[in-house]
Amino acid sequence: MCGRLNLSSDPADLADELRLDVVSYDFTPRYNVPPGADVPIVVERLNEAGELTRRLETAHWGLVPSWAKDPKIGFKAFNARSETVLEKPMFRQAIRRRRAALPIPGYYEWEVTEDGKQPWMMSAAGQGPLFMAGVFEFWKQPDEQWLVSTSILTMASAGHLREVHDRMPVFLSREHIDEWTDPALATAEVPQLLSATLDQVDPASVTKHRVGRAVGNVRNDSPQLAEPVA
Repeated sequence: MCGRLNLSSDPADLADELRLDVVSYDFTPRYNVPPGADVPIVVERLNEAGELTRRLETAHWGLVPSWAKDPKIGFKAFNARSETVLEKPMFRQAIRRRRAALPIPGYYEWEVTEDGKQPWMMSAAGQGPLFMAGVFEFWKQPDEQWLVSTSILTMASAGHLREVHDRMPVFLSREHIDEWTDPALATAEVPQLLSATLDQVDPASVTKHRVGRAVGNVRNDSPQLAEPVA
């Protein structure tokens, strides 16, 4: 499960590395981001000239499928289980046609202990953010504007991350981002892509440390939330 994010660094700083053609994500540092908030996604879409462009966009965290009657459905869909994402009506169109990479500096997870829930901060073991595999959708709002929304794929935890929680995001290596976001991939090849994506996940690329319990309150939002505690 992934239910709280740290968005403390600007993903636009990766414009050259990610070969971004368009940056439309409006960065504000946030340290305790819950579902329902705006998050950055890297996607590949056609521009008005019909050219494929790589874009850093803003998306609502909690997928709202095109057939939804009410956008509140997204509050139940901020994560998508990789085991069922190909079959679930909520996600099956998005996984086949609209895949995204989310550049996330870190996320929080809670370990159940005898003394209550202990929060942990997970971040990249190397430089830069974590990249999480996601899906995205478009939903036409009553004012005719389009709402872009996203979900983060999850899988069974592995390695040292299993010590904290039994689920973790599906992490993308930088080399795998191109394959995951490719919109030209044939629908029949998506199951194979998903399987290959799960196989390349390396939990050793993620580091973790305990943080204070103040992060449990979404009203708290400061850099101190991510600082390690004993």
